[in-house]
Order: sequence, then C-alpha cells, then structure tokens
Amino acid sequence: MWDSHIRTGGVAGSQLTNTQCPKIGEGRYDDCFAAFLNLHITKQASAYLEATWVWLADHDLDNDGVSQISVYSGRGILSESQGPVWLIGTGSEHHVLYQYRLVGAKDHYMGLIQTETPYYQPTPPPPTPFFPNESSKYSDPATYDDSAPSAWALSVQESKDIFIFGAGLYSFFQTYVDCAITRACQSQIANIDRASSVYLFSLSTVGVTKQISVDGQGIVDQGDNVDGLASTVTYWGF
Repeated sequence: MWDSHIRTGGVAGSQLTNTQCPKIGEGRYDDCFAAFLNLHITKQASAYLEATWVWLADHDLDNDGVSQISVYSGRGILSESQGPVWLIGTGSEHHVLYQYRLVGAKDHYMGLIQTETPYYQPTPPPPTPFFPNESSKYSDPATYDDSAPSAWALSVQESKDIFIFGAGLYSFFQTYVDCAITRACQSQIANIDRASSVYLFSLSTVGVTKQISVDGQGIVDQGDNVDGLASTVTYWGF
C-alpha cells in the first residue's frame, strides 16, 4: 500500500467536526469517538507500506479548515507480524494510547516514521476516554509513571530485529498550549522493553524530556542531544 491516507474525523458527514467536537472536550466523549484501532498488521501478515499517513484529525477540514477539534481514536498502528514488514515514509498521529505499537513482532524495517502526540493531552490523559486492554489480544501498553502522561509515540514489546532508520517523534502542545520550546511537553515518548532487539538510527524528538525509555524508565535525556528545536540521537540499540 502506498500514497494512502487513513483519515478519521474532521470531514463533512463524519459527525466528528467542530460542530460536534470542539477542542478541549467541549463535545461529549460518546459523540466524539472516531476509531478503536486504525491499522492492525496481524501475526500471519506481511506488509509493505510507503507514504502512508494514519491520521486522526486535529482540525476541521471541510468547514473553515482551521478550527481545532477533540476527537478520540484509541490506537494508531499495531503490528504483531512475524515479518517481513516495511514501513517507509509512514506517519501516525494523535491517537490516544500510542502511534506505533509492536508486540511479539519480528523483522521490521521502519524508515522515516513520524508521529504527533494528541494536542489535547494530558487533558484527559491516556487511556481516557478508552479502557485499557492489557490482558487482551490487543496488548495495550501501560502509560508511563507521570502525574500527567501523554501517548506513546513508539512502544515495542517482545519484538526482534526491529530496524528504525529516521524517526521524528513530536510533542508540540499540552492541552492545546504550545510547549515545544520548553522541551517538556511530555516526559517520555518511546519505550522499548528488555526482551526486544531494536536498532534506532537518527531519532529526533521535539517537546520531550526523555527521548528513549527502557521498561518504562527514561534513559536518554534530550539535553544531551540538542539539535535546534529538536534533539537528535544518532544511534541507539540493543
């Protein structure tokens, strides 16, 4: 699949526009659910995705084109595939629990991935308004330990031979207030467990304190890797 746009909410006829779901949750949750899960690559599947954007709308496209909205999609991209999987020039944005989640996956090449944290978080924080399913087949991750957590951009669990070449993981806002320049919109953004083997080349983050976490504990501080507005890690892996 290539040159594809998975778009949820923000368009005429969706009933998920500025009229029903204005920003900061003035619309009721029950009226503003957009999706449970956007893309699931199952254990038996292989996939080649190029120039594919998995986007939960953060603004109304068809009315005035600029009004921000708060709609809710539980999960971005979940892969349990045993491989091979190629994700080249893909993006996943604004989903409540995570943007990219790999569980028991193998043999993935992820080149030039990009994420944005929901602009309304941490009001409410994840998993609100969804219920986590940590013991279910969807293997939802726990949030990190913080008084005001936000979504994981990347969450990897028990996965092997995961190669990521170029990742832009961005957190620009807290409850719609621009905080990127503070480098502290959220404390953690990418989590990898010790049961996984992951190789990260050129990871750039914006608005994040700890760029990489292992088992939910931040280990790479952005202050050591400042690169303009972003902070960039050249290589990390185990």
